[in-house]
Amino acid sequence: MLDRETLINYLEQYLDGTIALEDLAVWADDVYRDADFEPVAAPLIARILDRLIEAVDDHRFRWEAPDFEQMIKDLSEIDEDFENPS
Repeated sequence: MLDRETLINYLEQYLDGTIALEDLAVWADDVYRDADFEPVAAPLIARILDRLIEAVDDHRFRWEAPDFEQMIKDLSEIDEDFENPS
């Protein structure tokens, strides 16, 4: 199962230069097809993986890398939102 911590780890690897965007997109594509997602974060995880895959899609206009810091923030805040619903 893909959880938030694992996804955050991969995003941080991109930010610190350990992994290339193309490699991150390949990983995201593989995981998107084959993994279950952490239930509380499943919709957000799916959206983030989709954005990573699209970032290097040869069939689309290549756009700049997504805002990885915002993605990490969104993933980190889910616990607070889940535990304290408005």
